[in-house]
Amino acid sequence: MMICIDPYGDDGSISDYKPLHSFADSLPRTGFQKAIPNYGPPNMNQLLWLVSGIVLLMNPFALQAQRRGGHGAGTARAPVGASSTDDLKDFKRAVALQASPDQVVQFRRLTEGTQVARKSAQDLLKLAENASKSDLFRSTNPLTSALEVAQSENQKFLESFSAVQKSGLKEVTRKLDKANSDVTKRSKALTRDLEHSQQISGVAEKLDKALSDLQVRQLALGKEMGIQSEGSSQ
Repeated sequence: MMICIDPYGDDGSISDYKPLHSFADSLPRTGFQKAIPNYGPPNMNQLLWLVSGIVLLMNPFALQAQRRGGHGAGTARAPVGASSTDDLKDFKRAVALQASPDQVVQFRRLTEGTQVARKSAQDLLKLAENASKSDLFRSTNPLTSALEVAQSENQKFLESFSAVQKSGLKEVTRKLDKANSDVTKRSKALTRDLEHSQQISGVAEKLDKALSDLQVRQLALGKEMGIQSEGSSQ
């Protein structure tokens, strides 16, 4: 590139001038230079060469910065719509498993019956150390009756499940059935020990613990079905 500084003299004639070499003159002659058309006056073509050289030098850095920016943003951004999809699935599951009004009433009877049975077991545990055999037999009658009611209500509640509830709550009801079976086992052990006049304090204590575990499983099942405990609903 050659730039002419004030080529005209004071009388209007063209005077001698010295060519000034620009940055573009030092660039290697490549095929890219041939792609730029020569149009306009020479000074215009030389200006285009200068601009082209600057762009060639700056462009690689701009591309590199763009790649780094794009890479960083891509690793930090979570998949669009993933959270909303999970929320929708949870909502649909909650609706499908939600207890009906009749099931809520049944659940209240179920938990009340289990609580009565547990209180009877605790009362028997207090008498077990010093009470006579006849007193223990009389004390076990309310316990036996309370256990029958609690387990009957437990079974009725499970039988009220829809097909969707049975499928969706399979794991929770399996644990509930296991706890209920343990209550039955401890109750039979208590009756057997009473008949053989054996010390029943240890058996009564295990029965109380089995009923406590049953209560925990019942409340877990109610939570899955959207049933609040009476304490939290007040």
